[in-house]
Formats: sequence, C-alpha cells, structure tokens
Amino acid sequence: MTLPLQCYRCGAEYTYIGKSPHSGQCPACGSSCVPPAGSLTVVNSVHWESANGLAKVWVHSVDERDRPFEFEVAAHGRRGKLVAIKVDGVPINPQVDETLETLPPAVKAKIEAQGITDVEIATVTNSKA
Repeated sequence: MTLPLQCYRCGAEYTYIGKSPHSGQCPACGSSCVPPAGSLTVVNSVHWESANGLAKVWVHSVDERDRPFEFEVAAHGRRGKLVAIKVDGVPINPQVDETLETLPPAVKAKIEAQGITDVEIATVTNSKA
C-alpha cells in the first residue's frame, strides 16, 4: 500500500509504503502533526447544548499509534459545522490535507448519535477550545 501524507506543521509531503499504519511522525521535522495512522477509535466525547438549541460536540479519538485527535462541531438542531481539529493537542488547518475533507467513520457516528446528521466540513477554521 502506498499512502501520500503531508505534515500539518512543516508542510512536508512524503509517501508511506507498507501494510501497517505509518509511524505517525513527519520524517522531515519529527512532528506528530500528521494524518491518522490507521483508523481512529473514539475514546470520549463531550456534548453541550444551550436552551435555544445551539450545541457543541467535542469528539476525542486516538489513532493506531495512540496519538490524540480532537474534532469540534458546532450545531443548531440537526445541522452542524466542523469548526476545529487538533492533532496531538495542536490546532491544524484541515484544508491542507484532502483526507480530512470527510469525518472519520467513528467520529461521524459519535456526532450522529448526538442528533447532528448534516455536518459541513468545507470551510473549517481553527478555534481555541
């Protein structure tokens, strides 16, 4: 399997060739701010909702190298918007990497379990939670 990757910190593009998940570390700068290694597993989620129906969901997950990923969705009713992603505690710009244009299946399922079934991803901005 050949997997094109990009570091979210330094922007280096590189290729991983192998069957197991990639190392989870940029070969150029050593940063752990790279795409998920293997699949993500949800470890926790927090849901907040106001009386007027505005809500936020934070989904905490880890990849197969135990690196933490956090997805933050702001919503009103069933419609939501991905407003932030953190990789290993560092806010990243998901528009840098096409692999983040869709929510990972485990994260999407957790958000849908909160009743948010329509999540917009295209114009993400990072916030400090």
